[in-house]
Amino acid sequence: MIVCVDASLVLKLLTWEHGSDPALQWLESWAEERIIAPQFLPVEVASVLRRKMRRNEIPAGHCIESLGLLDRLGIKYVWDAGLLDRAFALAVELDQPTVYDTAYLALAERERCELWTADARFVAAAWTRYPFVRCLLPA
Repeated sequence: MIVCVDASLVLKLLTWEHGSDPALQWLESWAEERIIAPQFLPVEVASVLRRKMRRNEIPAGHCIESLGLLDRLGIKYVWDAGLLDRAFALAVELDQPTVYDTAYLALAERERCELWTADARFVAAAWTRYPFVRCLLPA
């Protein structure tokens, strides 16, 4: 079985914040499955870690450790031009301000798998049309 994850869920696995416990439970339940994400996920995660470091929310050493942990999660990164076109169309359809979130949706749609996220706002925008979108945290 395949499952797609987004950066919001991955960040809860890598840093201690609200939702980290459910994220770790989620990872345990999906540990034997193939986890996929768009190829830009590591850059998105690193950008958020850097922002947290600049705000003194987490120390630099924790950021470096988190990036090492990211590599050990074994996520398979996927990308092609067709995903970009579909992600853009989904951003327009769902009235999303950026294409980042809808790129995860486009990948999950193409692979016919669930998309797991900790972004409740995105889930609220997407799940009625795309019921394979799942939220880590209850609304």
